[in-house]
Amino acid sequence: MPRLFIAIDMPDELRGKICEVRRNLPGVRWTPREQIHLTLRFIGDSDDEHFQRMKAALSGVKYRPFKLSMAGSGFFPNERRPSVFWIGCAENPALSQLKKDIDDILEMDGLIPEARRFSPHFTIARLKDIRPPEIRKLSEICQGILPKEFTVSEFMLYSSVLTSDGAIHSKEQIYSALPQK
Repeated sequence: MPRLFIAIDMPDELRGKICEVRRNLPGVRWTPREQIHLTLRFIGDSDDEHFQRMKAALSGVKYRPFKLSMAGSGFFPNERRPSVFWIGCAENPALSQLKKDIDDILEMDGLIPEARRFSPHFTIARLKDIRPPEIRKLSEICQGILPKEFTVSEFMLYSSVLTSDGAIHSKEQIYSALPQK
């Protein structure tokens, strides 16, 4: 039974820039380069029948390529008790519409709407027992590479398998944008 999620990948060039500024800091477990993405919707465990229906239904999402601006960084749940370090995205109507269209299709297939508000971000690191000096260093890391902008021309349906070494993500389907007008 695969765990599923829908995401936009960060372009490899930007992934490389983030990896260049990484430092060995106590309490910081960096997201593997190939797994840096923006989650549009976490679905969770799915049986094969539901997986195939969802895979087909998502092909009904129609959208045009759009620019996405990465700006700012922060911590979840907050800087006082951080467990995740992230890079955020500037408000974007096209991204919000894509998210809504995906959610609408998934709800028609019986998936319950997400309770939490959509907060578009790329998880850069997971944190455990991190001290204030390292928190400040993390905040400084992205200052030299942000803001950045890239074109979103596809989103992916991923499966994920949890292992003792972390999650292993596999692209199950790519959904490309319509051609530019």
